[in-house]
Amino acid sequence: MLDRSSLRAAAALVALLGARGATADEAPLALARVSLVERGVELEKRGARWQSAVEGGPLALGEALRTGPDAVARLELSWMALTLGPGSLLRFPDALLLKAVLESGRASIDAEVRDALTLVTAEAEVRGRGRAIVRRQGRTTLVTCLSGRYFVSAARTTVVLSPGEATIASAGRAATPTRAPLPPPAAGLWPGTDPVYAAPGEPIELRWQGEAPGYQVELLPVGSEVVLVQRDVAAPPLRLEVPWEGAFRWRVSSRDARGVEGPPSQEGLIAIDAR
Repeated sequence: MLDRSSLRAAAALVALLGARGATADEAPLALARVSLVERGVELEKRGARWQSAVEGGPLALGEALRTGPDAVARLELSWMALTLGPGSLLRFPDALLLKAVLESGRASIDAEVRDALTLVTAEAEVRGRGRAIVRRQGRTTLVTCLSGRYFVSAARTTVVLSPGEATIASAGRAATPTRAPLPPPAAGLWPGTDPVYAAPGEPIELRWQGEAPGYQVELLPVGSEVVLVQRDVAAPPLRLEVPWEGAFRWRVSSRDARGVEGPPSQEGLIAIDAR
């Protein structure tokens, strides 16, 4: 029977051979699918310049994805999903060990069934299962665990995060768990549980109550966890134009002075109808 080290080595070899193909002329094996491209999202193939990403297209080892200032992208692997917020850059190095590298921005990890692909920044290594938010700002990495359990390693120190806990890893410093409560979610959302109706592209003023120095707002379809719009804002209100018809929900997460993100608020409803 193979021990754990042998199994990891075998898995890494399979990933490496799959990425490079049987011959040098073969295309690399797709690791993920770009299931959502909203606004300015670009893909960098190995040896090529940045180009517009195509919704439904593949992403392989050695490639990278970046989002513009108002853009959102979602990557789906066979066992997990990653959502990139505005101003993010994510790479999949063609390396012996399979991982993703977040160079900047915000990544939401959704891996409820199996352990997530290891996500690495210059300051930390994040692994685990469940839902987590990883944000890299400057030379600092901030991780919030929303469900499951995550391990954050930095400067030879590993912090174990349970739901409702966060940690901060700065360049050259060990991760420091946040034992104090995360910033509370916003309250008093409008629109709330009674939906507001609007036409496609008609501005809607989203309002909420809170005393946090910053917020993160998300728009999702009803019945889906796919984030269509994400905005970082300093204070309410937020004027948002929804170009699609359908039923949507929105929520707000507070961010404290350090940038640590708390859990999302209760959700409000928006109905977009062209009639």
